[in-house]
Amino acid sequence: MRQLLHLATEAAASGDGTSARTIAVIILIVALAAFAVAYYVVGPGRRKKGPTQSADIPLAMRPYHSDDELETTGIERAMAWGLALTLFMALFLPVYWALEPVRIEDKQHEVYNVDVAAGRTLFNEACSSCHGSNAEGGAAPNPYADAPWPAPRLNDIAARYADNEAVTDIEAFITTTVRRGRAGTPMPAWSAAFNGPMNDQDIDRIVDYILAIQTGEQPQAQSFSGNSGDTLFQDNCARCHGESGEGRADFGLGPNLQTVYARYGWDGTRDTLTPTRQTILATVVNGRLVPTGTNMPSFENVLTESAIEAILDYLESIQKRG
Repeated sequence: MRQLLHLATEAAASGDGTSARTIAVIILIVALAAFAVAYYVVGPGRRKKGPTQSADIPLAMRPYHSDDELETTGIERAMAWGLALTLFMALFLPVYWALEPVRIEDKQHEVYNVDVAAGRTLFNEACSSCHGSNAEGGAAPNPYADAPWPAPRLNDIAARYADNEAVTDIEAFITTTVRRGRAGTPMPAWSAAFNGPMNDQDIDRIVDYILAIQTGEQPQAQSFSGNSGDTLFQDNCARCHGESGEGRADFGLGPNLQTVYARYGWDGTRDTLTPTRQTILATVVNGRLVPTGTNMPSFENVLTESAIEAILDYLESIQKRG
């Protein structure tokens, strides 16, 4: 019996739920058999003779054990029952303790697999037309211009934001984006709380699916060699901040960038230019979370350092003072 209990514990520790359950069933069957033997040998199931077993005599009037019997077989029977129950619990509790984590983990995996499968179905129905059938990225109809709106890849989003200072919980970041959408972009709100068509369970399943298909590969930033800061701005920033950086706040998009240096502390002198530029650089690299508006994505793994510096040079050239 001790060897069986040891095997069950080893199987549970190794994650072999099937073997652990088989051994546990054997142990519990043996324990129940021992309990049954105790019940019929020394317990109430033992056949008794005499008037105490007669159905014609009321229970309150049946003669009880004599003092001699109470002090001998009676106490022995009680002690035997106590021993039988103690042995049963001594076997049952360790087996339960060893197997319960495995059962819980198996159930969690089962529920997770069901959620991921359902999430894939929901993703294909609601998201794949813009983000691609395998979340490899694509394009969405642009309500603000003739050119399509780039829809980002989602199968590497965890790697893209792994070291991002603005996003510390990637699951919460994806969930919030799916729930609220991105105001001013083709990305709508999907949560019923924000007038979308999905409940919280549907959204959780989509998020589980997105996290389940992560490639784990860090995307390579594009160098855009030879492109000017103006061109890089038009390709990556203008759709939210306007062609001349004038902002598109009226669409719920990015703010005016023609005065961004002044807003971050630049007073026209060289002394304040460097810290202001570093602050704007951090925003471009890390992005920005805007709970009531449109989040700014991170460009850390989209543009190279030289490309980002070129955009900052362009922003500096279009600043308006006063």
